[in-house]
Amino acid sequence: MKEIVLPRIVAVGIYNAQQAVKNRSVTQNRKTSMFEIELPIGEGGVSYMDTESVAIAEDMIICAKPGQVRHTRLPFKCYFIHMTVGEGELYDRLIKLPSYIAISDRSAFEELFKQICACYDTALDGDRLLLQSRVLELIYRLGFYTQESSYQSKTNHKETIEKVLAYIKTHLTEELSLSAVSEYASFSPIYFHNFFKKSTGMTLREYVEEQRFQRAVNLLFSRDMTLSEIAYECGFSSQSYFSCVFKKRTGMTPRQYVKELYRRYEK
Repeated sequence: MKEIVLPRIVAVGIYNAQQAVKNRSVTQNRKTSMFEIELPIGEGGVSYMDTESVAIAEDMIICAKPGQVRHTRLPFKCYFIHMTVGEGELYDRLIKLPSYIAISDRSAFEELFKQICACYDTALDGDRLLLQSRVLELIYRLGFYTQESSYQSKTNHKETIEKVLAYIKTHLTEELSLSAVSEYASFSPIYFHNFFKKSTGMTLREYVEEQRFQRAVNLLFSRDMTLSEIAYECGFSSQSYFSCVFKKRTGMTPRQYVKELYRRYEK
């Protein structure tokens, strides 16, 4: 049996992101250096951890491990415990936990978090001993949860990327900046950039330019339109920029490209 190394309690309390983060809707991206266990108070925000994103709900516990990268879209309020644990049985239990755990007995966990907070706020030796026992009880209870208990995100990633791609195709004449599209997807710009590139193999800018180029090609062959009209219809800022993009991609101007394709077709 592995040795049980008691955790070192670094911080305990209630965290309110709206008070801690002024005039921002998203907390900064950061890499965790310890175990962070949180019980949300209220709903409404979104938690991002590594490649996962989950809508925050009261029927979950968030478990961040050392080395994970996380940030949160507000609002977010929670009970929290930050601790370090040396290698041993407790470390193994914590490191195996899902990042997001679905719980059915929230009231029991909330009472345990309240007791931990009460014990942490006193300097009495007896309460410090009780604090350790309550934290051990929390780790023990969490140890029963496995990956099957992982809280399923309310936003399925496959559905999200399909929704975003459909949005881009129907809004090519509008602003499709990283900030605008990530807001539509309810993701932070940093998380969305990584998520989009992983899903499509392209950055958002590359994908948007590809979609605008393909639409321009279709319009060149199917519509009797001026280059200015096509540029506007495809979301390019000007005819000159449209022609510049076209020549960079094909080595020809839009009209030369059409003539060359017709020439090849007529052979």
